[in-house]
Amino acid sequence: MNDAACNVVLNLINVAVRMMPIFVCLEPKRKNRENIAAVSVYLWVIMVSLQSLFNISEPVFLVVQGIFSCFFFLLLLIFFNGELIKKVFLYLSAWLFAVLSMSLNEFAASVLGKSIFLSYGQICVIVSFLSACGFFIFVRYWLKGKTGQLFIQLSKRSHLLLAAYPAISLAISLFGTSTIFSRESIAKRGFEDVVFYLAFCTMILVLYVMILDGTLEAVSRKKTEEELFFARQLIGKQREHYNQMLEHADELRIIRHDFRHHIHALLHMDKDQQRKYLLDLNKELDTPKEQNYCENPAVNQVLQEYGTRCQENQIEFVASLDISAHIPIDDLTLCIVIGNLLENSMEACLKLKKGRFIHLQARWMQDHLMMLAENSYNGQIKESGGRLLSSKQDGGLGFLSIRRILNRPGDDFDVCFNDTTFTAMVNIMDRSGI
Repeated sequence: MNDAACNVVLNLINVAVRMMPIFVCLEPKRKNRENIAAVSVYLWVIMVSLQSLFNISEPVFLVVQGIFSCFFFLLLLIFFNGELIKKVFLYLSAWLFAVLSMSLNEFAASVLGKSIFLSYGQICVIVSFLSACGFFIFVRYWLKGKTGQLFIQLSKRSHLLLAAYPAISLAISLFGTSTIFSRESIAKRGFEDVVFYLAFCTMILVLYVMILDGTLEAVSRKKTEEELFFARQLIGKQREHYNQMLEHADELRIIRHDFRHHIHALLHMDKDQQRKYLLDLNKELDTPKEQNYCENPAVNQVLQEYGTRCQENQIEFVASLDISAHIPIDDLTLCIVIGNLLENSMEACLKLKKGRFIHLQARWMQDHLMMLAENSYNGQIKESGGRLLSSKQDGGLGFLSIRRILNRPGDDFDVCFNDTTFTAMVNIMDRSGI
């Protein structure tokens, strides 16, 4: 294989590396991955052909590569599903790995060039192929799962910070390969600089893995803390309910004990006195009846608490929930979602002087739970980049907590609003098989 053929193969491997994260981690809008790959290869062939035909210098060719990258990214925007920032992150990551792969080629060629019979181009092809295979394993079995979890659980602002690392690392790598650690510079300075640059590239890769792992670990820890907080609240409510049952049982024993005394007193009274005595006794025994909103005890406790708070704040509270005690969704998920929905609804209602209401509906539909929460609000919504912002000083974690826990395939959370009513819609899939 001569140098020209090696150059073509190297370019094909390079474009495969650039396409890999997008094709592996995202789903196309239509099932035509082959057509998208073909168009991408055509664009790359055109770019490489331009360099060969017109003998474009290296600095100018970098500009041409930048233009190609814009066309390629436009292709990704059109044909693949997913958020814009996620596509940016994956594409920058792919570009970073392609640049680092080229650096690995330089290192291998410098080390092996004088000790084996293969040419410089042939060594680069072998090393590029092996690194591309390793990169595919890395993307398929590590990067895909990590990015999927991170972009579900992190906020939009955190997405931007996440994309900043591959962008900065890519800029440093491109600057290094074109100036300080170019092929000509390394050839002049010697083997020590080659080893140093290899260590530098390795550090970038290690930091990439550590940042993603560390971020995901921090998010998981935060999610666990939130779940523990709600679990403690749930246990506290159940303990309170148990104590109330014990108090009612004690009251019932006292009533039975005093029943004979009441009968004895009534026997020695006339009708007017008996009537007054019975009315007083009725007031004493008249305890408010607990409202049962659904058959699920944990969810019912949450609804009773918010029902009481709504009554105290003159908020109309209507809850119609078809949630049984044996629903195939864990109590913690249900309580986190419903608790956050009701907390946000109460916060909105308390800003109004009149017309306060909260309506909550839920129904089990074969393999998922559909939930609809409506509440009155003052018509003021803060948005940034299509994302709702909380008016709380701490930024508000209600909707973020809901999105974090609704991370299973098929789960969904969406909101809509008009001038007077805010509506949240939730879909929770069956968790029994998890």
